[in-house]
Amino acid sequence: MATVLIVDDRATNREVARITLDDGGHHVIEATAGAEALALARSEHPDIVLADVVMPGMDGYEFVHRLRADVDTADIPVLLYTASFRPDEAAPLAAAYGVTQVISKSADPADLLVAIDQALHSEPGTTTAVGSGDGDHLRAVNAKLVEKALALDESEARFAALADVSPVGIVSGPYGLHATYTNPRLSDITGLSHADLHGDGWLRCLTDSDRDELTGIGLPGGQAGYYGEIRLGPDHHRWLHTTVRRIDDGETDPAGFVATVDDVTSVVEAEQRRHAEERRRIAERFDSLARLSGAVAHDFNNMLNIVLSFTEFTADAVRDATGGPLTGDDAGAMLADLERISTAGRRAAYLAHQLLTFGGREVVTLTVLDPNAVVTGVAGMLGSLGPQITVATDLQPGARNVTADGAQLTQVLLNLATNARDAMPDGGVLTLTSRDTGRDGYVHLTLSDTGHGMTADVLDRAVEPFFSTKPKAQGTGLGLATAYGIVRQSGGDLILESEPGHGTTVHLYLPATDEPVAHVVAPTAGPAGTGHTVLVADDEDGVREAARRILARAGYTVLTAADGRQALEIARRHPERIDAVLSDVVMPHLHGPELAAVLRAEFPAVPVLYMSGYADPLMSEQGLLDPSVTVVGKPFTAEQLLTALHTVLTVAVTR
Repeated sequence: MATVLIVDDRATNREVARITLDDGGHHVIEATAGAEALALARSEHPDIVLADVVMPGMDGYEFVHRLRADVDTADIPVLLYTASFRPDEAAPLAAAYGVTQVISKSADPADLLVAIDQALHSEPGTTTAVGSGDGDHLRAVNAKLVEKALALDESEARFAALADVSPVGIVSGPYGLHATYTNPRLSDITGLSHADLHGDGWLRCLTDSDRDELTGIGLPGGQAGYYGEIRLGPDHHRWLHTTVRRIDDGETDPAGFVATVDDVTSVVEAEQRRHAEERRRIAERFDSLARLSGAVAHDFNNMLNIVLSFTEFTADAVRDATGGPLTGDDAGAMLADLERISTAGRRAAYLAHQLLTFGGREVVTLTVLDPNAVVTGVAGMLGSLGPQITVATDLQPGARNVTADGAQLTQVLLNLATNARDAMPDGGVLTLTSRDTGRDGYVHLTLSDTGHGMTADVLDRAVEPFFSTKPKAQGTGLGLATAYGIVRQSGGDLILESEPGHGTTVHLYLPATDEPVAHVVAPTAGPAGTGHTVLVADDEDGVREAARRILARAGYTVLTAADGRQALEIARRHPERIDAVLSDVVMPHLHGPELAAVLRAEFPAVPVLYMSGYADPLMSEQGLLDPSVTVVGKPFTAEQLLTALHTVLTVAVTR
């Protein structure tokens, strides 16, 4: 192990060399300048010296010269260690000072260890013609200084060119936080001159709290970022992102700092506008939901008021008639009250149906339709629009078929035609067209009127439920909303185009298909259910009892269950055959689809049909039912329930 004296003014360079020498098993002592190194050489007499060439005060050549001039240190081997000179540049002059080898600081650590070992096992170099070498020494050092100065000038010019076109402001200073340089971009950002920004002026790019923190703590150990809204004048404020970085030379005190100032005002303001727009949209959605809930509550409360009041009237009439003869007048009054209850119930059912349709959660039956045939059929129904309304059609021959629910598509066209009539109180023309172009994979239907048209704000809200520009009691505000929901659930799109004074055009885009039109057989009511057993599962007592009565009156044997788990237990325990299961979709313990899955595994021959007012759990993401699923929509009539059950039983028998 040898003692190596490292002489270098930069701590990082000494640290790198020390690590390499420590790994090589050597003992290291350090000096930061030539005079300190000479004193250590005399007191410690190291085995070898590793000295930098370019150092302040005393360069490496002068250090070696003085080391050789002292008899106590003249025999110590010296290696020069440089990043400024190439070894071949420094070697000739180094040899004149008794230095046998020059090592580049970028050399591999192993090369340094080899050079140390070689120097330790060779005779120390002797100074030759040192006096005449002084001129060579000065010329070499001066040449290198000129080279470094030119390189520095080139570097500064390059930096200035880059700084001048930089998209961010740049600040730098040699010490503390006092700026000695700012680029033109910083003046553009702040509106301040270079003179105003120099010194402490650039700190105006920080918020008050950030400025107090930075000046109180001083330069960060590495890099620190600051962000905020900066007010640079009464009418001048900017959002700035400032990054401050300390520049070290390897010693304890920083050599200086550099800061960048990025003007992010446009980004922040764009984000603020986006958030404001999002808040506006959220507020509008809440307003729309408030109008929707208010309108639904209003209509349902009206209908419930009719149901409850006339139910009470009927109950009073029955109590009054109990024990005595029921006259025709009394029976007629009771039946009239019951009819009012029935009418209110049908209105409530239709309103619920429209709301589900708008939400795309109504049960639809998609079939293949000829769009021209549907439009022609609807056009034939529009003679009642009014004597001053002319209905015209412009249908493309051979337009491809579409997939849609035929009844619902007819309803859409009729609703849109009614809206068009209301928009033409003084008469006009309603034109229905079909085109097999416009969008790939779609057939394009339009309904165009010559009415008064819609303003932009009305057009923007036209498909909202319960939004209507018609006088009170002349429209529910659900026509366009329902049409929109039907078309979207069919896999198509509905787009409105309107302008005040130029009428309205409704564009319907329906999925096209090359399949032929399906031949639909109208369902027929089933015969009496004698000999058939049906298991009914529904957690709502009233619905379960209504289904039981309807089926029992039709001759079916009916088993009932209050939830899916109870239905499964009954099916497993029942000793005789169960011919069909009629199940609610959402029930406690076991939902309808879960019950059906278990039954299919244990009783594969037993068909399951559902009854539901909201069949969402059975639907795909597109809001469609699997063709094999049968759903009886709530509320249902006796005819609807019996027809659906008969159809399911007939299919089961034919399998």
